[in-house]
Amino acid sequence: MLTAIVPARSGSKRLPHKNIKVLGGRPLLLWTLEACCDTAHIDEVILSTDSLEYWQIAQECIDSEKLSLDLRSKEDAGDKIKIFDYIKNNRQKIFGARRGAFLLALPTVPFRTKKNISDAIALYEGTGRAVFSATNYGFPISFAFEFNAVGAWTPIFGDSPMLTGNTRSQNQVAAFHPNGAIYLRNIIDLANRDLRTLYDDAIPYLMSRNESIAIDCEEDFQLAEDLLDVMIESAGYSNDP
Repeated sequence: MLTAIVPARSGSKRLPHKNIKVLGGRPLLLWTLEACCDTAHIDEVILSTDSLEYWQIAQECIDSEKLSLDLRSKEDAGDKIKIFDYIKNNRQKIFGARRGAFLLALPTVPFRTKKNISDAIALYEGTGRAVFSATNYGFPISFAFEFNAVGAWTPIFGDSPMLTGNTRSQNQVAAFHPNGAIYLRNIIDLANRDLRTLYDDAIPYLMSRNESIAIDCEEDFQLAEDLLDVMIESAGYSNDP
């Protein structure tokens, strides 16, 4: 059995109610809920939210028996609550007697597709390892630096091209980062006291940067809208999940 959980709290500050902000004609959270419901390998899709309005939107827009609700208190949906901690500490409430794997999918990554989900599940089943999705950085991280109020900069890495002069892009090592689209592992892992993050003993499933667009602020949302327009104009693209 495979259970998906989609966390969508209502208290976003940088982009108020971002999880129901309309992208491509439908509220943001629907992109992820629909992709999960339409994935054949997933048996149940839990919307974890503190908002009955969000749950009503999901029920009205998605016709699937897979959909269920995990209603969170305002305290459990605060902006200082990490979703990993919430799931780990409330595993009995969320999953009950369910067994098998769970898939965590953040609704702020709308362009993740059901194919991405199916491919990640295949990787999980084929390797027996927990999985997290990731993408590559758009610019070499070897150039990363910090700077202070007076503009003095300090490289993050001691062998920074900004110090060595080795600035050819071909000489830089490719780097990757988690994108928040997919986390997949066994439910029983959550009972392990030593489990610190969803990355523990997990392997990456790589997605393209377009599929990995994450929305946290207005600028991100505008970027997603612009990218969606471009994708729709491309031959053969549909904005179905």
